[in-house]
Amino acid sequence: MAERELERPRLSISRPTLRTLREDEDALDERASLADRETDIDYRQTFRIIGRGVLFLRYVWFRYAISFASHWVPENLGLLLAPWMGKIIIDHVVLGQPVEGVTGYPSFLIPAVQTLEGASAGLIMFWMALLTVVGLLARLGHGYVMALFDIRIEQSVVHLVRSRLFESVQSLPMTKLDDQPIGDSVYRVMNDTAVIPGIMRMVVQEPVFAVGTFAVALFSILSAYPDSPAVAFFAVGALPLYVLVIAPFSRMLRRRAQAMLASQSAFTSNIEEGMDNMLAVQGLGARETERERFRLDSAESFKRIRYSDLARGMVGTILQIASQLLEWGFSIFVVSWVIFGDLSAGDYVVVIGYFAAMRDPAQNLAKVWIAVQADAARARRVFAMLDLPPETETGDVALPPVTQGVSVRRAGFAYPDGRRALKDVTFDAGIGQIVAIVGPTGAGKTTLAYLLPRYHAASEGQVLIDGHDVNDVTVESLRGQVSYVFQETQTVAESILENIRLGKPDATAAEVERAAQTAGIHDFIVALPDGYDTKLGTTSSKLSVGQKQRIGIARGLLRDSRVLILDEPTSALDPETEAHLVNALHEAARDRAVIVIAHRLSTVAIADHIVFLDEGRVVEQGTREELMAREDGNYRAFVDLQNASVD
Repeated sequence: MAERELERPRLSISRPTLRTLREDEDALDERASLADRETDIDYRQTFRIIGRGVLFLRYVWFRYAISFASHWVPENLGLLLAPWMGKIIIDHVVLGQPVEGVTGYPSFLIPAVQTLEGASAGLIMFWMALLTVVGLLARLGHGYVMALFDIRIEQSVVHLVRSRLFESVQSLPMTKLDDQPIGDSVYRVMNDTAVIPGIMRMVVQEPVFAVGTFAVALFSILSAYPDSPAVAFFAVGALPLYVLVIAPFSRMLRRRAQAMLASQSAFTSNIEEGMDNMLAVQGLGARETERERFRLDSAESFKRIRYSDLARGMVGTILQIASQLLEWGFSIFVVSWVIFGDLSAGDYVVVIGYFAAMRDPAQNLAKVWIAVQADAARARRVFAMLDLPPETETGDVALPPVTQGVSVRRAGFAYPDGRRALKDVTFDAGIGQIVAIVGPTGAGKTTLAYLLPRYHAASEGQVLIDGHDVNDVTVESLRGQVSYVFQETQTVAESILENIRLGKPDATAAEVERAAQTAGIHDFIVALPDGYDTKLGTTSSKLSVGQKQRIGIARGLLRDSRVLILDEPTSALDPETEAHLVNALHEAARDRAVIVIAHRLSTVAIADHIVFLDEGRVVEQGTREELMAREDGNYRAFVDLQNASVD
């Protein structure tokens, strides 16, 4: 955590200018994720991202079609009828004009209006009120049913996207995972994925609804007023006006949205790190420091939300001003027709209503373009993670059951930045053997162990299992027969039983207990009030470091894997527990190749073969007796140094 703080990009605290604003946004992008830095997208990329989001429609197309039709028909039915009901009430109830021989209605409504000929104003009002109540009740019922239906569609899509994104994160190579903060990954999976159904709705449903509404309104008004096409053409002119108003602000909206998301991701990572390091914070008395980190990240997130809302609000205000000016101009235009007798008061209500009906789709299309900028920024984060190259699958052959063991031949490894970690490493670890990898800190022991399950791919040389190059076999079949117990054991928020059988979910309780007994953790577990059903948190506050380490060893022993790698398995164990585990390793090695990375001599002493690494090279190897017989040997000097420190 301290190292990350030292590397934390600095954010500007002076009055923001356009330059400092962009510099701060770049710093936020770097804090959010080192694996995803291409955050500034152009129009072409925006359309491509939106298109990818819409493509998820193919998984729910039938249900979506039902939802689409179920919304579109009632909406346009209301649009066809509501304005004319207002005209009937004003002209024939309020003003008392006779219904006989009426004009100014669309052709499809004239038969219905003619049924009111001779009816009194009260009867006409009764029928209008009845139709209103029936329509309202039908709308409420329809809205409730469709809300449930739409939520189900939305959550189906979100679940699909989340599942794919989670699988993508799981498949990343370790070198890439190191660049991806957990909080950012959590934020993308939990929050950013929820934008995909919104994109589908805005890009597919809103434009089609808008065009359909526009067409229905245009048809109705031209049918009723065929001699006054200027009314329709005035409303049609709203669409290009709105587009011209908001088009220049698209990139600004995307950038402010991206900065907001990056700040929230960084804030989520801050919370995750704070919770995960709570014991260290309390032990070092660093609560005030952590509070200040939390305050700064929270304030930064709040500031970015304000900037994003301000940008959207500004564009929305400009759009609203343009809409208001257009509405005033049209109102004056129609009022002049009423004053000069070309339209009745009821006609004014209809024309204004249909103008609003045609103006709203044009305005909604413009608002869709505004809203989709922020959604495109969120969707970009989802697809950027989905597009990260997964761990390379170099082989296509399933590794057969291992019967011989591991052979490393002149293997080397260099990190992407050019740092050399291993060079010309050769050793064997056969079934039934315990091989210890020993050496000073930074010698490359863990990197060497990572080559066996292909967490890292050797830059040169070969890593063979039963003669099969690990680069030629599938990752699944390889890791199905290689168990790696890391030095730091991570637990999941499940029972101890489920934690131990994490790598073998179908293991019986008896098998779990045998593995726990071999790892020396069984007696501690059964002494707990809930025994193996004791729930653990992810921070494992109920377990000591040594107990967590034994949980990890029990996991490795439980799996039916032929190669078992233990990274410092006794570093946190007391001498009695270590002696118990050392004896257990002999039992485990009967049908396995056991490779142990160790510093403690008591663990190394049980090894059948010792490989001593220094600066990434094997400087000597052999049995303990052979290495101790070399008076100027590296291993002997290593042992003498440890014995001297103990004395």
